Amino acid sequence: MNKIHDNIIRDLLPLYIDKVCSSETERLVEERLQDSEVLREELDKMRTDVRISEETSERYEGEAEAIKRISAFWSRSKWRAFLKGTVLTFSVCCVLLLGYVGLFRWNVVPVSSEVIEISDIGRLEDGKIVYHIALTDGYESNRSRFEMDDRGNFYIVPYRPIIKTKAKVEVAISYYEQLDFENEIYRERYGEGKAIQALYYGKPEDSILVWKQEMQVPAASGKAEAWFAP
Repeated sequence: MNKIHDNIIRDLLPLYIDKVCSSETERLVEERLQDSEVLREELDKMRTDVRISEETSERYEGEAEAIKRISAFWSRSKWRAFLKGTVLTFSVCCVLLLGYVGLFRWNVVPVSSEVIEISDIGRLEDGKIVYHIALTDGYESNRSRFEMDDRGNFYIVPYRPIIKTKAKVEVAISYYEQLDFENEIYRERYGEGKAIQALYYGKPEDSILVWKQEMQVPAASGKAEAWFAP
Protein backbone atom coordinates (compact mmCIF):
# COMPACT_ATOMS: atom_id res chain seq x y z
CA MET A 1 0.00 0.00 0.00
CA ASN A 2 1.25 3.46 -0.81
CA LYS A 3 2.05 5.55 2.20
CA ILE A 4 -0.68 8.06 2.89
CA HIS A 5 0.51 11.62 3.14
CA ASP A 6 0.37 13.21 6.60
CA ASN A 7 -1.80 16.06 5.31
CA ILE A 8 -4.57 13.58 4.50
CA ILE A 9 -4.38 12.24 8.04
CA ARG A 10 -4.50 15.81 9.35
CA ASP A 11 -7.69 16.40 7.37
CA LEU A 12 -9.17 13.28 8.94
CA LEU A 13 -8.21 14.10 12.52
CA PRO A 14 -11.32 16.30 13.23
CA LEU A 15 -13.56 13.44 12.04
CA TYR A 16 -11.56 11.00 14.15
CA ILE A 17 -11.90 13.19 17.25
CA ASP A 18 -15.65 13.61 16.75
CA LYS A 19 -16.00 9.87 16.03
CA VAL A 20 -17.93 10.45 12.83
CA CYS A 21 -15.61 8.58 10.47
CA SER A 22 -15.90 4.98 9.30
CA SER A 23 -14.16 2.16 11.13
CA GLU A 24 -11.75 1.74 8.20
CA THR A 25 -10.76 5.44 8.37
CA GLU A 26 -10.41 5.17 12.14
CA ARG A 27 -7.98 2.23 11.81
CA LEU A 28 -6.06 4.05 9.12
CA VAL A 29 -5.64 7.14 11.31
CA GLU A 30 -4.62 5.11 14.35
CA GLU A 31 -2.04 3.15 12.38
CA ARG A 32 -0.54 6.38 11.05
CA LEU A 33 -0.58 7.96 14.51
CA GLN A 34 1.53 5.10 15.83
CA ASP A 35 4.23 5.94 13.35
CA SER A 36 4.15 9.77 13.67
CA GLU A 37 4.85 11.63 16.87
CA VAL A 38 4.11 14.90 15.09
CA LEU A 39 0.62 13.76 14.23
CA ARG A 40 0.05 12.52 17.78
CA GLU A 41 1.04 15.94 19.12
CA GLU A 42 -1.31 17.63 16.65
CA LEU A 43 -4.10 15.26 17.73
CA ASP A 44 -3.50 16.12 21.41
CA LYS A 45 -3.53 19.82 20.57
CA MET A 46 -6.76 19.45 18.62
CA ARG A 47 -8.37 17.58 21.51
CA THR A 48 -7.22 20.29 23.94
CA ASP A 49 -8.60 23.02 21.67
CA VAL A 50 -11.89 21.18 21.34
CA ARG A 51 -12.16 20.74 25.12
CA ILE A 52 -11.35 24.40 25.74
CA SER A 53 -13.85 25.39 23.08
CA GLU A 54 -16.54 23.24 24.70
CA GLU A 55 -15.77 24.62 28.16
CA THR A 56 -15.78 28.17 26.82
CA SER A 57 -19.07 27.55 25.05
CA GLU A 58 -20.60 26.09 28.20
CA ARG A 59 -19.33 29.04 30.22
CA TYR A 60 -20.71 31.53 27.71
CA GLU A 61 -23.99 29.71 27.63
CA GLY A 62 -24.13 29.85 31.41
CA GLU A 63 -23.22 33.53 31.40
CA ALA A 64 -25.78 34.21 28.69
CA GLU A 65 -28.44 32.40 30.71
CA ALA A 66 -27.45 34.38 33.79
CA ILE A 67 -27.67 37.61 31.80
CA LYS A 68 -31.08 36.57 30.53
CA ARG A 69 -32.25 35.91 34.09
CA ILE A 70 -30.85 39.23 35.29
CA SER A 71 -32.49 41.02 32.37
CA ALA A 72 -35.83 39.33 33.06
CA PHE A 73 -35.58 40.17 36.76
CA TRP A 74 -34.63 43.77 35.94
CA SER A 75 -37.61 44.06 33.58
CA ARG A 76 -39.95 42.65 36.21
CA SER A 77 -38.43 44.95 38.82
CA LYS A 78 -38.90 47.98 36.56
CA TRP A 79 -42.53 47.04 35.94
CA ARG A 80 -43.10 46.47 39.65
CA ALA A 81 -41.47 49.79 40.44
CA PHE A 82 -43.55 51.48 37.74
CA LEU A 83 -46.78 49.92 39.04
CA LYS A 84 -45.89 50.77 42.63
CA GLY A 85 -45.09 54.33 41.58
CA THR A 86 -48.36 54.59 39.66
CA VAL A 87 -50.39 53.22 42.59
CA LEU A 88 -48.56 55.51 45.04
CA THR A 89 -49.08 58.55 42.81
CA PHE A 90 -52.77 57.70 42.37
CA SER A 91 -53.16 57.21 46.14
CA VAL A 92 -51.48 60.52 46.92
CA CYS A 93 -53.68 62.30 44.36
CA CYS A 94 -56.79 60.70 45.88
CA VAL A 95 -55.73 61.74 49.37
CA LEU A 96 -55.04 65.29 48.21
CA LEU A 97 -58.34 65.43 46.32
CA LEU A 98 -60.29 64.04 49.27
CA GLY A 99 -58.46 66.43 51.56
CA TYR A 100 -59.32 69.36 49.32
CA VAL A 101 -62.97 68.30 49.04
CA GLY A 102 -63.16 67.60 52.77
CA LEU A 103 -61.67 70.95 53.74
CA PHE A 104 -63.00 73.28 51.05
CA ARG A 105 -66.10 71.66 49.50
CA TRP A 106 -67.68 69.23 51.93
CA ASN A 107 -70.32 71.09 53.91
CA VAL A 108 -70.10 69.53 57.36
CA VAL A 109 -69.99 72.45 59.80
CA PRO A 110 -73.36 73.96 60.84
CA VAL A 111 -73.53 77.75 60.77
CA SER A 112 -73.80 79.32 64.21
CA SER A 113 -77.04 81.11 65.07
CA GLU A 114 -74.91 84.13 66.02
CA VAL A 115 -74.48 85.01 62.35
CA ILE A 116 -78.04 84.12 61.23
CA GLU A 117 -80.30 87.15 60.89
CA ILE A 118 -84.05 86.72 60.37
CA SER A 119 -86.10 89.81 59.50
CA ASP A 120 -89.13 91.15 57.62
CA ILE A 121 -91.47 88.32 58.63
CA GLY A 122 -94.85 88.97 57.05
CA ARG A 123 -97.91 87.60 55.30
CA LEU A 124 -98.32 88.10 51.57
CA GLU A 125 -101.62 89.18 50.06
CA ASP A 126 -102.23 85.54 49.08
CA GLY A 127 -101.84 84.47 52.74
CA LYS A 128 -98.40 82.88 52.52
CA ILE A 129 -95.89 83.51 55.31
CA VAL A 130 -92.56 84.92 54.11
CA TYR A 131 -89.35 86.02 55.82
CA HIS A 132 -85.89 87.36 55.00
CA ILE A 133 -82.76 85.35 55.88
CA ALA A 134 -79.17 86.66 55.91
CA LEU A 135 -75.79 85.41 57.08
CA THR A 136 -73.87 88.37 58.40
CA ASP A 137 -70.28 87.15 58.88
CA GLY A 138 -69.30 87.48 55.21
CA TYR A 139 -68.70 83.77 54.51
CA GLU A 140 -70.48 81.58 51.97
CA SER A 141 -72.94 78.82 52.84
CA ASN A 142 -73.79 76.57 49.91
CA ARG A 143 -75.99 73.94 51.50
CA SER A 144 -78.84 73.63 53.99
CA ARG A 145 -80.27 70.50 55.59
CA PHE A 146 -83.62 69.94 57.22
CA GLU A 147 -84.26 68.48 60.67
CA MET A 148 -87.80 67.99 61.95
CA ASP A 149 -89.85 66.09 64.49
CA ASP A 150 -93.46 64.84 64.78
CA ARG A 151 -94.36 67.73 67.13
CA GLY A 152 -94.28 70.13 64.20
CA ASN A 153 -90.82 71.62 64.76
CA PHE A 154 -88.90 72.26 61.55
CA TYR A 155 -85.23 73.31 61.53
CA ILE A 156 -83.38 74.69 58.52
CA VAL A 157 -79.64 74.23 59.16
CA PRO A 158 -77.15 76.01 56.86
CA TYR A 159 -73.76 74.23 56.55
CA ARG A 160 -70.27 75.19 55.48
CA PRO A 161 -66.96 73.42 54.76
CA ILE A 162 -64.28 73.25 57.46
CA ILE A 163 -62.35 76.00 55.67
CA LYS A 164 -64.85 78.75 54.87
CA THR A 165 -64.91 80.75 51.66
CA LYS A 166 -65.14 84.50 51.85
CA ALA A 167 -68.23 85.86 50.11
CA LYS A 168 -67.94 88.29 47.22
CA VAL A 169 -70.38 90.63 48.94
CA GLU A 170 -70.59 91.93 52.49
CA VAL A 171 -73.61 89.79 53.39
CA ALA A 172 -73.03 86.22 52.21
CA ILE A 173 -76.69 85.18 51.95
CA SER A 174 -79.61 87.54 51.71
CA TYR A 175 -82.96 86.42 50.27
CA TYR A 176 -86.66 85.93 51.01
CA GLU A 177 -88.19 82.53 51.64
CA GLN A 178 -91.78 81.37 52.07
CA LEU A 179 -93.13 78.78 54.46
CA ASP A 180 -95.03 76.76 51.82
CA PHE A 181 -91.86 74.98 50.66
CA GLU A 182 -90.99 73.79 54.15
CA ASN A 183 -94.57 72.61 54.70
CA GLU A 184 -94.33 70.45 51.56
CA ILE A 185 -91.15 68.82 52.91
CA TYR A 186 -92.81 68.27 56.28
CA ARG A 187 -95.92 66.64 54.76
CA GLU A 188 -93.75 64.31 52.67
CA ARG A 189 -92.33 62.87 55.89
CA TYR A 190 -95.32 62.94 58.24
CA GLY A 191 -98.22 62.70 55.80
CA GLU A 192 -100.98 64.88 54.41
CA GLY A 193 -102.88 66.96 56.94
CA LYS A 194 -99.71 67.60 58.91
CA ALA A 195 -98.23 71.10 59.08
CA ILE A 196 -95.31 72.87 60.62
CA GLN A 197 -96.05 74.34 64.03
CA ALA A 198 -92.76 76.22 64.43
CA LEU A 199 -89.96 77.08 62.01
CA TYR A 200 -86.36 77.59 63.18
CA TYR A 201 -83.02 78.39 61.58
CA GLY A 202 -80.02 76.47 62.93
CA LYS A 203 -79.50 73.22 64.84
CA PRO A 204 -82.14 72.40 67.49
CA GLU A 205 -79.63 73.19 70.23
CA ASP A 206 -78.54 76.45 68.56
CA SER A 207 -81.42 77.94 66.61
CA ILE A 208 -83.44 81.10 66.00
CA LEU A 209 -87.21 81.06 65.91
CA VAL A 210 -88.59 82.32 62.58
CA TRP A 211 -92.30 81.67 63.00
CA LYS A 212 -94.78 79.65 65.06
CA GLN A 213 -98.51 79.04 64.83
CA GLU A 214 -99.71 81.53 67.43
CA MET A 215 -97.43 84.33 66.21
CA GLN A 216 -99.11 87.53 65.02
CA VAL A 217 -97.70 88.22 61.56
CA PRO A 218 -98.01 91.65 59.96
CA ALA A 219 -98.63 92.24 56.28
CA ALA A 220 -95.56 91.64 54.17
CA SER A 221 -93.52 94.64 53.13
CA GLY A 222 -93.61 96.00 49.62
CA LYS A 223 -90.13 94.61 49.08
CA ALA A 224 -91.30 91.12 50.03
CA GLU A 225 -94.38 91.39 47.83
CA ALA A 226 -92.18 92.45 44.91
CA TRP A 227 -89.80 89.52 45.54
CA PHE A 228 -92.58 86.94 45.13
CA ALA A 229 -94.54 88.77 42.46
CA PRO A 230 -95.17 86.59 39.37
